[in-house]
Amino acid sequence: MTTTSEDGELTFTTSERAHAALVVDLLGPVIPVLAQALGPKTEVVLHNLTAMPNTIAAIGGTLTARDIGGPPTDLGLRTFKAGWTDHLIGYRSETADGLVMRSSSIFFHAPSGKSVVCLCINTDIGDLKRAEEILRALTTTNAGAGPLLDAPPGGPAETFPVSLDSLGEGILNEAIKSAGVPVTLMKKSHKIAVVQDLNKRGFFTLRGAVEQAGQRLGVSRFTIYNYLNELQAEAVD
Repeated sequence: MTTTSEDGELTFTTSERAHAALVVDLLGPVIPVLAQALGPKTEVVLHNLTAMPNTIAAIGGTLTARDIGGPPTDLGLRTFKAGWTDHLIGYRSETADGLVMRSSSIFFHAPSGKSVVCLCINTDIGDLKRAEEILRALTTTNAGAGPLLDAPPGGPAETFPVSLDSLGEGILNEAIKSAGVPVTLMKKSHKIAVVQDLNKRGFFTLRGAVEQAGQRLGVSRFTIYNYLNELQAEAVD
């Protein structure tokens, strides 16, 4: 744990302060270059915790309009005061003017185990969050809007055939697949169920649909008409 004095201030040993100074000397010159490499949407800050409360020892980027000699954030102050030693990666942070960022805090420890330096990387994700919302809106499907938009089992809600023949063939394939029984094993009840499904899908409005259905189900066109008549009679009853 971090040592505090009677008035609540953080205290560090001479050895810990020396270790912090060494880390700052090594990393300080790299901070602006690292920020430049990560791009204009990123800010990199190096905190010397032994210099509390003026912890900012080096900074690159201008997302938070801070400068060398500036203080830590409220979160930083809480973690430093509590003697936090584990890295904090990818947490959400926000500036006073509403800039949303993805932040990470990497701690450097003295031989004593106490955190003496913290490297913070803040990335502006406002544009990415807005893009995420737009993409979510564009890719969300409303499968529960009504029966006409409900996706058939195991299939998409809509397909885009290139011809009437492929349209009819696709509807037939879906209806037969939905029956769950191979055509060669189908009984009359299965075939009537397929015809009923085809009728609901509007299949029989297509030219030559009756003959096409008869060929796939292994029955005559007159049998298909009989199935349709039976279904119509059941609907009337």
